[in-house]
Amino acid sequence: MTKPRSRGSRQADVAREAGVSQSTVSMVLNGGGDLGRISVETQRRVLSAARRLRYTPSGPQRPPTGSRQTPLLLGVHTFEPIFPTSARDYYFEFLQGIEEQAATDGCNLVLFTAAEDEAGVRRIYRGGVNGLRQAAGSLLLGHHAHRDDLARLAADGYPFVYIGHREVPDAEICYVGGDYRAATGRMVDELVAAGHRSFAYLGEAVRYEPQVDRWEGFAAALERFGLPVPVPAFDRPEALTAQWLDGALAAGTTAVLVESVSLLRVLAAMIALRGLTIPEDLSVVLLVDDPSDDAGGRPWAALHTPRNAMGRRAVRLLSALLADPHGDYERQILLPCTHTLDGTTAPPRPDRR
Repeated sequence: MTKPRSRGSRQADVAREAGVSQSTVSMVLNGGGDLGRISVETQRRVLSAARRLRYTPSGPQRPPTGSRQTPLLLGVHTFEPIFPTSARDYYFEFLQGIEEQAATDGCNLVLFTAAEDEAGVRRIYRGGVNGLRQAAGSLLLGHHAHRDDLARLAADGYPFVYIGHREVPDAEICYVGGDYRAATGRMVDELVAAGHRSFAYLGEAVRYEPQVDRWEGFAAALERFGLPVPVPAFDRPEALTAQWLDGALAAGTTAVLVESVSLLRVLAAMIALRGLTIPEDLSVVLLVDDPSDDAGGRPWAALHTPRNAMGRRAVRLLSALLADPHGDYERQILLPCTHTLDGTTAPPRPDRR
């Protein structure tokens, strides 16, 4: 009896293994799980099933069959030390997403840890040599990216994807980031619907694209409602004083949006110093994730970055660049963020409206 020819696993097989629909499998494997509001646990179940069944995706993200004999070697370069020591570290979800998608796509990963320069940034080029050249292409991440290195990689034609929104003058680099502008705007919409009309904004002194996106989403939402846009407090935590809080409250502020955990700690201390409470006297929203609970061990109203999905989507984009450098697909991607206003926001008191 002739045995039937074996075939590779299909998405239908993965769906049965994971106990989900085929459309869910398709969305997750194409990096759109967060767009479809599929839970992180379900996405991981799908990815785990795909690995067990050795599912091999088809399409432009992989070179034609037979074009290479060994798995792609993808680099991971961080501009500062970021590798997590626990699952509560901010970068853990990014790196887990990278590893999950690389395993699903049958790629190998190599970590690059170049020496730091005098500013403490890990440089890619040393003596004019690209330190990432051993990998077919690389994923880059970290807050303090060196723009000159990004521009030179783009000019050299080296395939890379930045995880996070970054713009480089005179270069169109590939990136996968979070849509902070839209998310911050939605949060303001809900706060206004709850009755808030006067806002304050605490921002970081160093302004990268993610910080700019948050501020612009905030300001645009207020302008849309015809509400006053406050002067932003882009400052260091030590520069904030209880007198700043007194002035904000005297101006009628009922809600404060905060860009970092360090600024949030200072604000919370000032509120306690004045004998006030959150959210009864002042609603407070954190515009970043706090996976480590460094913000005080209480659930804060917060914006949530799709970190796992960004890592996975970046791997898929890099694979597409390597397979079809001139293909017709999106190269600058912003994934939707989620948020919650529970815990530290409430409608303003009637006497303060």
